[in-house]
Amino acid sequence: MSQIGLIRFAIFVLVFAGFALLERRYPARRWRTAMQSRWLSHATLGGLSLIIPTIILRLVPILAAAGAARWAEGAQFGLLHWLSLPSLIAIPLAILLLDLAIYGQHRAMHRWPLLWRFHAVHHHDHDLDVTTALRFHPGEILLSTFYKAGAAALLGAPLIAVVIHETLLSTMAIFNHANIALPPRAERLILPILVTPTMHVRHHSIVRGEHDANYGNMLSIWDRLLGSYCPEPAFAGPFAIGLAETQTRNVTGLRWLIERPFR
Repeated sequence: MSQIGLIRFAIFVLVFAGFALLERRYPARRWRTAMQSRWLSHATLGGLSLIIPTIILRLVPILAAAGAARWAEGAQFGLLHWLSLPSLIAIPLAILLLDLAIYGQHRAMHRWPLLWRFHAVHHHDHDLDVTTALRFHPGEILLSTFYKAGAAALLGAPLIAVVIHETLLSTMAIFNHANIALPPRAERLILPILVTPTMHVRHHSIVRGEHDANYGNMLSIWDRLLGSYCPEPAFAGPFAIGLAETQTRNVTGLRWLIERPFR
């Protein structure tokens, strides 16, 4: 692992541990499923989703966002290279546009049936906590990796912008899925710009009109600008997390998680 990779991993572990402690001390909701089974299956799935793409990207580095950014820089390919913008503008603009690309990817995952088969593994969870940020099928992670590489190349994103965005992406995923609620004043200050746990938990509702909304990962502005923001419950009734068809099933078994997209 490179020095940058080690730094990113250390940040991920520290943020994960910090929010794991916070949600145990100040949980916003009671857990429905046993903590031990959640941690074991989600950590294993997350490990597989890390190892499998890593092996492939070792063989073909350009399929990673960082590799694509290096290639684009050498070839002077992509929007930001063609515009010849100074770094002080190109770097933050690239981070902004990469986040918009992730919003688009997430929205497509909900719209296209083949992509939804993989992404639904994430949504079948009956709870929402830091381990849900690990609950992604390896197939989805592979598709996402290739998509981000394409986005980085087409944008001509500077390598440093890709590294910063990837770090923010994983950090915000932990924050958004944490079983916490911010103090009301902090929520009011942060929500106009960033996605908060309160905003993202609505995306995991069993109600279709709610989980097909709030697609943002880092910035909340995309949902507001593109008409997918759901600030309040779309329907009256008790709030439940997950998907309606598996509310009475055990959805934490590792084999079930791996096989689910192919059923």
